[in-house]
Amino acid sequence: MLVVSMVFIGCNDKGITPVEEQGDFIPIQIDGWEISKSELDFEVDPMPRDMYFINATTGYFVGYWGEIYKTTDAGSSWQKQNSGTTLQLYSVFFLDENTGFVSGRAMDCLDDDCDKGCLLLKTIDGGKTWGKTFFKDYIDIHCLHFFDNLNGVAIIYTEQGIPNTKDRFLAKTSDGGNSWNSINLDIFYATDNLYCFDNILFIAGENQKVFKSKDHGNNWETIDTPLPAWDNVQRIFFYNENIGYINGSNIYKTIDGGLNWKMIDFPFSYFETFHFYNETEGFNIKSVSEYEGGDYPTYKGCIVSQTNDGGATWKNSPLIYSYPLGLTYFVQPDLGYAINPPYFFKVKRK
Repeated sequence: MLVVSMVFIGCNDKGITPVEEQGDFIPIQIDGWEISKSELDFEVDPMPRDMYFINATTGYFVGYWGEIYKTTDAGSSWQKQNSGTTLQLYSVFFLDENTGFVSGRAMDCLDDDCDKGCLLLKTIDGGKTWGKTFFKDYIDIHCLHFFDNLNGVAIIYTEQGIPNTKDRFLAKTSDGGNSWNSINLDIFYATDNLYCFDNILFIAGENQKVFKSKDHGNNWETIDTPLPAWDNVQRIFFYNENIGYINGSNIYKTIDGGLNWKMIDFPFSYFETFHFYNETEGFNIKSVSEYEGGDYPTYKGCIVSQTNDGGATWKNSPLIYSYPLGLTYFVQPDLGYAINPPYFFKVKRK
């Protein structure tokens, strides 16, 4: 996210052409965007779990074995932070250049932190030092989002396998993450997608619902969707408060904040690297893999789909033998960053 020219090559009826499996990866091409790629000068084991940029230059990513990395030059260089733990870290959020939060998982580590429950780290000096808070009854804290130093929300995983209980819930803190209180919402059991636009929260609910909050999670309204009874909302993307998309077995769009939905005939079945630059211009980058024997599918490349009319029609690239962007974060509509070790990408509007 080498700068490359963003030109579409054309497509057949299905938008897919065979790709040569030999040779080097070629750059992903998105019409109207520049993608630059740099190689990390350190090893990430095995993959980052979350990434957050405070502004166009300063950002963080977190991962296994307590890894926290920071950049202050838009990813040109990275500095490893001393997290003080080897727990797996799953979520990162910063309020400003000084105050930030990272959460970790209560298993698979190499020190005494394994026996204390899941972990919340907090820094007030831009990651130089981190304070620890443990939660014995939790396994994971995911999808951190804070509104100020005290108030925030997250998805919390509890002890699995307890009869007649759910193993995850939406929770709120009013004391900077020292304690968490469950929010009484029937969130979709497989969700790990707490979506926030301009401090308006959205989360997938059970029974084909979406929940929305405009007041930092204190009160929630229920949005019905047209998904069939056997389906559920898997992913959510809102460009603004009114224009949004949901992804179940089909993809639906709303232009009135969820009062009405229209099924859109997208040329892909799920959001992967999905982004809208404005109300009409958007793209999705889909990774393609096929089973050719063995235990795991063979990676074939990527297909880039673009729209200039809000999703009514789409233009597909051929199947490109490219390195997928991986974990992606857009700090502003015209600028995003992605990491897929050993590469870091910058995605910028021309």
